[in-house]
Amino acid sequence: MKKSMIFFFLILIAIVAYNGIYTIESGEETVITRFGEYARTETQAGLKWKIPLIEQRYTVNVAEVRRLEFGFATANEADPGMLPSYDRSLSNNSLMLTGDENLVNVEAIVQFRVSDSKKFLFNVDDQIGTLNTVAVSTIRRSVANNNVDEVLTDNKVGIQQEIRGDLQGICDSYGIGLQITAVQLQDVYPPKEVDDSFKDISRAKADKESKINEALSYENRVIPDARGEASKLISEAEAYREDRIRRANGDVANFNAVYEKYVFGKAVTRTRLYLETLEEVLPGMEIYIVGEDGNTLKFLPLQGVTGEGGIQ
Repeated sequence: MKKSMIFFFLILIAIVAYNGIYTIESGEETVITRFGEYARTETQAGLKWKIPLIEQRYTVNVAEVRRLEFGFATANEADPGMLPSYDRSLSNNSLMLTGDENLVNVEAIVQFRVSDSKKFLFNVDDQIGTLNTVAVSTIRRSVANNNVDEVLTDNKVGIQQEIRGDLQGICDSYGIGLQITAVQLQDVYPPKEVDDSFKDISRAKADKESKINEALSYENRVIPDARGEASKLISEAEAYREDRIRRANGDVANFNAVYEKYVFGKAVTRTRLYLETLEEVLPGMEIYIVGEDGNTLKFLPLQGVTGEGGIQ
């Protein structure tokens, strides 16, 4: 009877000890508690053992990247990484106010993974609900910090980075044990009631950019031609100036030469100038020399002009 009891207890101990055996898959961590207090965290994959009935284990997948959707819901919620049980009531309203008081619909995705299984299990009761609430407020605040153009197109990347940084900071301050791996503004669009007006504004902006590009193209085409024409006119003007100066200097020199001749023989110079002027105003005319008696001279009285010695 005594041997039977010992054998029974040995089998019972073996069964209890067997129940303490468990395995950890790759990408998982197991947190062990003893009498409700944290004891240790098993991070290596493989066959493990815990003290039965005394220790409890909680396995967390720390490799799986999960995501929360805001403003929309994926049709197939059974995809890996989805959390079909979380309450989306907090994020159903995608309508948000921008910094310049415009309304836009924002659809966003927040991707995250468990980075610290102990913090994830024990620091916050509703980890996903807390993350959902914090993410909604963070997205709304970031959208409110930007104007409508920045939210729609110009600064989507910056807003995504801002949301991710702020959200990670809040999660760290809460000790929630989550790592925000990515934030994506899935779609941002104006409300249906003002969609036509937004499209008109977008078309107007596109037309504005097109006109600016056309003007820049015209500027790039016309200005070089204008500069070339201006350079040509300046060169011609400088050449004209040099020519006028040169001709004026020549006229001055000629005048000075005539003046010198005039000083030494005023009557002769005056007569010569008179004759040269007549030649200029009456070109090609036949020349007749008329004597004091009014008759045309056939021969010039050179002796009378040059004196007794004849022509000198």
